[in-house]
Amino acid sequence: MIALDAVLAAAEGEVAPAISAAVWVGGVERYARGAERVYDLASLTKPLCTAEVAMCALDAGALDLDRGHPLLPKGVTIAHLLQHSAGFPAWRALWDEGDRAAVIRAALATPRPTAPGVAHAYSDLGFLALGAVLEEVGGARIDELWEGPLRWGDPKAEPTYCEERGAVVTGTVHDRNAAAMGGRAPHAGLFGSAREVAACADRWLKGDVPLAYTAFARRGIGTHALGWDTPNGDGTSSAGPRPPAGAVGHLGFTGTAVWMVPRRRIVAVLLTNRVMTRAGLAPVRALRQAWFQAVWDTFPE
Repeated sequence: MIALDAVLAAAEGEVAPAISAAVWVGGVERYARGAERVYDLASLTKPLCTAEVAMCALDAGALDLDRGHPLLPKGVTIAHLLQHSAGFPAWRALWDEGDRAAVIRAALATPRPTAPGVAHAYSDLGFLALGAVLEEVGGARIDELWEGPLRWGDPKAEPTYCEERGAVVTGTVHDRNAAAMGGRAPHAGLFGSAREVAACADRWLKGDVPLAYTAFARRGIGTHALGWDTPNGDGTSSAGPRPPAGAVGHLGFTGTAVWMVPRRRIVAVLLTNRVMTRAGLAPVRALRQAWFQAVWDTFPE
């Protein structure tokens, strides 16, 4: 595991004050570094929580991938929302709209620059819309519908710096839209350690999440499958320049990432609090590429 340690040791303190990692193979932890430290997982909430709740609703027949819902704009389907092709913009400041319900209403009412299925654009607002549908169908808040092993907030978490607040945030979600929703949102809010994220992601690979392998397959335009992302194919993916065939994963704004190889049941997790530095995105992108590639090289076919 020397290569894995070397990549992280070279980056720690430069890319972020704290860097943690874990690798599981076949449900067994094979590598860990600082794997017990807790982080704001940011958008890892989308696949680990919201996509799982969606898969459960689809499996139960409560929703149909290729149909819409009365809450959604005309023509928008559940698949569009999961694939980030519903036409919603990437982001909008909604925290001044009011309470949780007001934030969701504002997200649903946001004008969409493109028609459904026309363009791929990663969107927090699309997942807020998806969460609204899931909560309506499930009759409960997203955190109550999900039974996973992570948590919503943690006072022991590594600190992050929120530009919109102009302050260091510890223990509460970095994302202000999620914070306005009580820290329990479809797009952000989960906290956990690298070890816990690996265990949570492995649930998808061992059969605990229904329709998991349906979720891993691309169906439309862009790189996203259903809640999960896939490598872009040009060697610049965060999964590394030579990711294994069938890799799926996701990133989080605070500096978090998970990539999996379903056919080999490998889960690799890299967590940082890169928003505590002013170094920008380039260093964390380089770290992700180097470290995830080192994982695939360390655990080859």
